[in-house]
Amino acid sequence: MRSFDDFTIQTFNDYKHLIGTMSQRALGRKIAEETGQRDQKSWARSFQAMQRYEEHLLDKLQSGSKLDKGEIRHAEMLNLGTSPHSDKMNATNNTDLDIVDDEEQWVDDAEYYYDKATDCYYTYLRTASQNVKVPGPTHRAMKEAYSNMVGKGSTINQIARDFNFPRHWFDEYRRRHGWTHDMDPFTNEEMLENDPTELVDDLILRRRRILHKQYTQKQWDEIKKDAQHWGNFEETVMKAFKEHMENNWTPIRIPKMKLQKNNEQDYALVISPTDFHWGKGGWVDEVGEHYDLEEARKRLFEKTEELVNRLPYQPEKIYLATGSDWFHVDNHQGGTTRGTPQDMSGTPAQILITGCELAREHIDLLRQVAPVEVLFMRGNHDKHSSLTLMLYLSAVYEGVDDVSVRIDPKVRHYATYGKTLIGFTHGDAVQHNALPEIMAAEEAKLWGESNFRVWFTGHRHHQHLKELRGCTVYTLPSLAGKDRWHYQAGYISQPGLAAHMVDKNLGVIGSLFAPVIK
Repeated sequence: MRSFDDFTIQTFNDYKHLIGTMSQRALGRKIAEETGQRDQKSWARSFQAMQRYEEHLLDKLQSGSKLDKGEIRHAEMLNLGTSPHSDKMNATNNTDLDIVDDEEQWVDDAEYYYDKATDCYYTYLRTASQNVKVPGPTHRAMKEAYSNMVGKGSTINQIARDFNFPRHWFDEYRRRHGWTHDMDPFTNEEMLENDPTELVDDLILRRRRILHKQYTQKQWDEIKKDAQHWGNFEETVMKAFKEHMENNWTPIRIPKMKLQKNNEQDYALVISPTDFHWGKGGWVDEVGEHYDLEEARKRLFEKTEELVNRLPYQPEKIYLATGSDWFHVDNHQGGTTRGTPQDMSGTPAQILITGCELAREHIDLLRQVAPVEVLFMRGNHDKHSSLTLMLYLSAVYEGVDDVSVRIDPKVRHYATYGKTLIGFTHGDAVQHNALPEIMAAEEAKLWGESNFRVWFTGHRHHQHLKELRGCTVYTLPSLAGKDRWHYQAGYISQPGLAAHMVDKNLGVIGSLFAPVIK
């Protein structure tokens, strides 16, 4: 047993009533500050040793064992006995020391010990048959992961896997520390040492981090999902499409349509068969009208020709916004990009190949009127197929003077004509009310230089015009007929094709509409 000087013994006797009311480190710090002697670590070690020495003296007294002179003096200093002692008394054991019988001061109900100096938690686990040392950062991270207040609390199995911590150990560990899913993510030590306002701010910050993590994970999941869809699409549909192109492509000459010109007032024509849904199928007995590939083709060319015939004079150029659910399906299973099954009037490969050829024929019709600039609005039905259409048309019209194809996979596109800034988007990704702010942010310079700003969108299958804070949003109609889903949902709108005349100096000066008459 180690020896102690009188100062250490007397100090222990003065402060031992505080044992159990604070941690050993805290008690050591208090003694060091009040006595001005030694440091907190030294006092903590001394108090641990003194507790064992006091227990040793009590054991000898209670068992009647002999105490040497030093032990007798120490026992009296520690108030373990008040009677005078001598060698003879210890030999005969006729006189007992008065023993302080106060067991409560020796009981410590703490389930763990936190060493602040090393930032470690020591917890005795019966399942481990020993003390388990867990670094502070790991301990706090496990509690945060287990709490429902930051995110969805991890299960015991998830904690064990994520922290490489034996499951049966963690099950006992969280019970030793009193953890539940409904608790806050802070440890007892953090609660005691930090201001409540700071903890609230920290909790909000942690929730923001979880939100960002979940958002990033969802984005990554979408990317992987799209990649899988594209892989399936490329292996099945795209392969057949490439073979068809190699065997059937021949360039053709397009005659020019003679229209009256007006050199004093140039305008551009914006035309977009949005939500064409090439490949959609509808049975008359089930949806009230017959709709298939042949009917769709007929509507497209008849209504385009009607619009052209109504033009007052030849436009300087034509903006053709295509894509925008040009195709009804986007994969080999006959579903949308997200996999929603659709009613079809052909196979997926047939729809893709004939749809690309149809788009070329439609452009060839328009280029008889004026040079054509092709932009793409990727829809929610055909995010991948519309990219295929873009690449197909760019290859077909490579080196053609009167057709330019913009190769850009973004969902929003901009063009300027005279004093007008024009935006194109399908309309499924953002609310229409947000489009002016998006245009101003994404094209700030062009916004400032223009007098007029307009958006052309689709997705809703009906016409609509809305003026919003310096910008006009046009929702374009659909040429498509009904399928079972649209019929059962009760969606009723006038199908047709719209065109808008954009004056170089005056902005949009007129709109044309060719309705489908059943």
